[in-house]
Amino acid sequence: MRFLGILALALLGCTAEVPGIEGPQPTPTPMGNGGGDGSGSGGGSGQTSVTLSQYFVEIAAIQCDQAWQCKDSFPADAGYTFDSAWADSAATCAQNLVTAWNAAQVETEIAKGRIEYNGTAAVSCLEGVTFAACSDYWQTGIQWAEPCYHVVTGMVEPGGACESLYSCTTYNCDATTHTCI
Repeated sequence: MRFLGILALALLGCTAEVPGIEGPQPTPTPMGNGGGDGSGSGGGSGQTSVTLSQYFVEIAAIQCDQAWQCKDSFPADAGYTFDSAWADSAATCAQNLVTAWNAAQVETEIAKGRIEYNGTAAVSCLEGVTFAACSDYWQTGIQWAEPCYHVVTGMVEPGGACESLYSCTTYNCDATTHTCI
């Protein structure tokens, strides 16, 4: 998995990467419920698997909630504004992420055998995410649990057909030629 793709999209414009897509995320990503100091981790749900769409919704909420929880400590010298990266609310941010990740397209690629999705890893990922305190959050970001790197796995080698960057082993799908590069 390398679906920290939830990591293939840029942070700016609230199109943060999705956990599980491509290795540890160097850019901060979020979670939380709006209270506390920003530290903590996911809780146990008792679920053993979630659908891709559920995963996208939950990981987007995690990312955006944490960013909004730590908004007051956002670095003034980041080169962009908080709102340009995280939208005008946590809910809008989460919706923007879910839309950008395009679950329907990813599910189509799964059906074509171009992507493997592991719903069990998705649950473990959601439950294992941790964060630094807000004072350190923008430098350290989210600490992704190991299962996050095994949620979505691209199966297409360079030169093969793709409709999503998540389809490619390189996480790079040329939008014009629809081939992995």
